[in-house]
Amino acid sequence: MRVIRAMSGLRSIHRRRFTLSRRATLMFAIGGVAGLASQSSPARAETRATKSQLKNLKAVGPEHQVVTIRHHGNTFEVATADGRSKIVPDVNLHIKIDASDKGPPAGRPVILPGGMVGDRATVFFASPEEIGALIKHQS
Repeated sequence: MRVIRAMSGLRSIHRRRFTLSRRATLMFAIGGVAGLASQSSPARAETRATKSQLKNLKAVGPEHQVVTIRHHGNTFEVATADGRSKIVPDVNLHIKIDASDKGPPAGRPVILPGGMVGDRATVFFASPEEIGALIKHQS
């Protein structure tokens, strides 16, 4: 009789432990989904975009200062002031205007890396007029 009571006691302990474990897993999953939902909210995305736009583009080094941009078929070749050049597919090169006080100096556009694996880049110009003057098409 004692053996049966001991066995039923063990079963209830295991059942209680399983129930607590299942409840904890469920609460963890709900918390994780709620955390993901709050991180992907538009307000956070806007904050991230604003922070990245606040970088002082006047103070970047020569490795980010664009000298020439050449368009070859479906790629751009961007040469920088340090003598290096980077080839970027045209769909991965973003062109933006930053006329703020932290934007690039007139006539000296700036390139910054982008994308999660560094496969994209953004070129910042001081004004729209500079874009056509700098980009040269080559066949």
